[in-house]
Amino acid sequence: MSTKSPPDPHHPPEEDPNMRTKILLPIACLATGALALAGCTTGSTSSDPVKSGEMSTDTIRTTLEVPTSFDPTQTLGLPDFWMTRLGFDTLVRQDDNGHFASGLAESWDVNPNGATFTLREGLTCSDGTPITASVVKDSLEYLANPATASPVIGQVFGPGNSATFAADDARTVKVSLGEPWPDLLSGLAISSAGVICPAGLKDPKALADGTAKGAQSGPYVLSDRQHGVSYTFTLRDDYHAWPKYSSEVPGVPAKTLVFNVVGDRNTQANLLLSKQLDIIQIDGALMERFKNEPDYTVSTQPFSDFYVIFNQREGSPFRNPETRKAVAQVLDAKTFEGITSNGHGQASRSLVAEGTTCAAPDKAPVIQSDPEAAKKVLQGVDIRLVGPTIAGPQGSGNVYIQEQLRAAGANVTLKNSDLGTWVGQVYGEPSSWDMTMFADLNFPGTMANPLTAFIGPTIQEGGGNVGATNNTETEKAFAAFRASTNADDTCAALQESMHSLIANADAIPLSNSPRLTVAGKGFEIAHRGSTIDDPILRITQ
Repeated sequence: MSTKSPPDPHHPPEEDPNMRTKILLPIACLATGALALAGCTTGSTSSDPVKSGEMSTDTIRTTLEVPTSFDPTQTLGLPDFWMTRLGFDTLVRQDDNGHFASGLAESWDVNPNGATFTLREGLTCSDGTPITASVVKDSLEYLANPATASPVIGQVFGPGNSATFAADDARTVKVSLGEPWPDLLSGLAISSAGVICPAGLKDPKALADGTAKGAQSGPYVLSDRQHGVSYTFTLRDDYHAWPKYSSEVPGVPAKTLVFNVVGDRNTQANLLLSKQLDIIQIDGALMERFKNEPDYTVSTQPFSDFYVIFNQREGSPFRNPETRKAVAQVLDAKTFEGITSNGHGQASRSLVAEGTTCAAPDKAPVIQSDPEAAKKVLQGVDIRLVGPTIAGPQGSGNVYIQEQLRAAGANVTLKNSDLGTWVGQVYGEPSSWDMTMFADLNFPGTMANPLTAFIGPTIQEGGGNVGATNNTETEKAFAAFRASTNADDTCAALQESMHSLIANADAIPLSNSPRLTVAGKGFEIAHRGSTIDDPILRITQ
């Protein structure tokens, strides 16, 4: 592990082209010591990517799990984030080297308590309605409204925060926060903050179903849906608001995107090799199938952070910190990573991927292995373990945790569930579980993001605290982060907040599982910055 000091988010480092897995905190153009962004813009691509030349096809065929909602504010799993990204544009987008690119906004000014955005000219909804500052204001108000019950509101505006919005003129939108939130731009860049046009706000049910015509502000509309089978998106003829990234994106967008629901990874690989699919996701065990296939390109991106969260509500054995520490003493991050990612991921000492700005995994107070000591505490303890099956093939990572606890003498029942069932239980049935292998999709790509799952009110109380964690040191340090005005203070506060969770065994870091994607010849999937909810799908020949 490197022992160098954390990178300065005020001056992001140059991107190392050999480090495809680097993640940077997307804060750009920060004025030293003032956290005031003034007129931030990035370089722009001069040509419309749709007009970049003739291609062999105009369609990309890929796969995805079943989405639960097409309403950006109701995103839960990756399918929701990907589907809403296609239809709903955000004010800004993440770019490389920790910067932001123009989305619906052409420029922005940020201060500790909010931001002002100037919209690009000529923006329209999919039904032709002009996207004015009032349209954006109404959409952001819908997202921030407690009645909307968006699960991502804390990520966007800060946990427990309030936000108000104003349309100063046709192209100027102002966001005002009740308390400082340094990650506001990162939050507004995730697909959940995509702008919903008036037709969608008028009919939230149709919006969620994907049938609200004219709701889209982005490039694609859902043109065909066979629920649980396939989802087809068609490119708008009148769309010209592509993100202005700092460098060109190779290839052209597809006129048609077809997402097929194919649950088995081997079946997906067979379909790709037989040219019935163009881009797929694989797991580490399938890497060998494409090792000597020159017509296929495998790309790797840090993806899901896996760590243990304990339920510390009344009645759970994990209200006792010694019981939590005993669990940490029997789990090995390297073994877990090998089981879940086959050596292609990262064994973690932190709750974020290596390279995340401000992360200091070498300084993390990880509890050391001591199975014999753990047996004295865990013998006879009844534990209800839950976890999603995405933790390795068929949830093998969850099985590993169960077996380690059983070897220490605990009585463990495991509920190994699909992602949707797991989310519903952990978030909606707080009395039904004691500990969970938590799969965290850190869409903003920041160190602050996972901390919001451990502080403040519980989910049932309107907050984001998953397991009713009560760590005053973590809370105090997180408050210091929110009030920080320079890079050193920001990193120090974030490290103290996260390290307190690890030392107190409120969370046990395990691994970062990569997203391994294979593209056939003539196709490409790329990402900018730390985005995992903003795939750039392109046809390249």
